[in-house]
Amino acid sequence: MPTIISRAEWDARPLNLEAPDEFGVFDSQYNPEGVLVYPDNLREVLNTIVVHHSAFSHAGPAEIQGLHMDRRGFADVAYHFLIDVEGIIYEGRELNVRGAHVQGFNTGSVGIVLLGNFNDEQPSEAQLSSLRGLVDYLRYTYEIRYLAGHKDYPAQSPDGTECPGDNLYPLLPDIARSLGMKYGIEGYVGPDGSDH
Repeated sequence: MPTIISRAEWDARPLNLEAPDEFGVFDSQYNPEGVLVYPDNLREVLNTIVVHHSAFSHAGPAEIQGLHMDRRGFADVAYHFLIDVEGIIYEGRELNVRGAHVQGFNTGSVGIVLLGNFNDEQPSEAQLSSLRGLVDYLRYTYEIRYLAGHKDYPAQSPDGTECPGDNLYPLLPDIARSLGMKYGIEGYVGPDGSDH
């Protein structure tokens, strides 16, 4: 298991069930957008690891959490793990709580964000090494078979997304292959008819 800085160690704020964008507790009929704590074994729930970039360089987990909770209206930081330029891995949203990082596809996905803007800069070797180690640990521990980038998902807006950036995105298929994973989204067939 890689070394992970816990929420308590970086002084994470608690989950906010009053958040406007994830208000209250999940209910499939009455509140499908509420905070979902997975009731099942995570091996039966988690299927895809989704890689993101923060799109700005000089922020740590507390700043990302503040942005998500105070400006985006999320119940917590959107991602399950954050990796800084030195390769330090921080625990984000607890893994047994559904993330808020891929609109419409959060259930069953694990969000990992690398801190930086990878349209303008390269991810550090330390970040990439930590990403590989973390993905390998999650793959093995929870039997996750798929790895994808945020932009692999159907466009959530007319402009889509550039996340995880031009300098990180092309590296993901090789990371997936080297770990014996499938690259893409479980069960999603793209507009060209491919399943990645």
